[in-house]
Amino acid sequence: MSQVSYRSQIAASQSNSPKHLVLLDTDIGDDIDDALALALVLRSPEIELKAVTTVFGDTRKRAHLAAHILQTFGREDIPVAAGLDVPLQPHHRPSGVPQAAILNACTAPPSLSSYSAPELIVQEAMRQQGRLTLLCLGPLTNVAVALTIEPRLFMAIRNIVMMGGTSSLPWPEWNILSDARAAQIVLAAGVPVTMVGWDITMRCQLRESDVERLGYEGSPQTRLLSALLAVWQRHRPRWQPKLPYLHDPLTVVALCAPELFKFHETTARVFVNGPFQGFMVPRLMDGPLVQAATEVQADKAREWLMQRLLYR
Repeated sequence: MSQVSYRSQIAASQSNSPKHLVLLDTDIGDDIDDALALALVLRSPEIELKAVTTVFGDTRKRAHLAAHILQTFGREDIPVAAGLDVPLQPHHRPSGVPQAAILNACTAPPSLSSYSAPELIVQEAMRQQGRLTLLCLGPLTNVAVALTIEPRLFMAIRNIVMMGGTSSLPWPEWNILSDARAAQIVLAAGVPVTMVGWDITMRCQLRESDVERLGYEGSPQTRLLSALLAVWQRHRPRWQPKLPYLHDPLTVVALCAPELFKFHETTARVFVNGPFQGFMVPRLMDGPLVQAATEVQADKAREWLMQRLLYR
């Protein structure tokens, strides 16, 4: 796509459609895909980002990293709240936050919201009354607690778009496995859920040329993303490939460009007890209904993402 046609597409999307009002809930700081997803949200004119909340492990460090990214993108006005560090149903040790190494220890970190993440979720959803989309990129602990402390919340949330689970074979995907009880609460709450599962996101991966394009572009924003990507590559487990899968960014693509996916309404049951704790069983058993992605045009989705990240 040429730069001229891409600018025309951006202008059209700004003028023809109401914006998605979004709260982003993320475990940013270990895998690079959370940072890429946050940047993609900030570069998508279809989205008005209302708040960011962090979940799982050292949530304050994650929140300071998210606030730093927002600051670099010129969006210090967006509140960031640290969430719950311990899952409702712990399964394994939380991952670390190696990307926080880019934060300058000599300067004060960006300020955070005085609200906890569940409190901020409740506040924003009740304020918007049916217009807020929750974009969930990590374990669902914050959202589950928010639903518990405000019984009317399920009616105030427009929908949830989540990265997690699977739409094909039963599998213990990381976000669900990390807090199976929270996932069970959220899926059963009655909020419409669009799910982009692990089996779909594993089909979409950055290319070496994409990493080079980010490095060459040279803006403060792409320099930050390149630095975070380099930290991730140094700290990633040996079994992970050098080029990241676009797990979390695909939720943003699904929200803004759903035509690049196929969706199917299916049941999604999460086991919270026994040897299959954390497994999601789609289709085969009774459970809450979700709109699950079943196909993705991976090359088009990746290029859509890169055009957004490189556009200024």
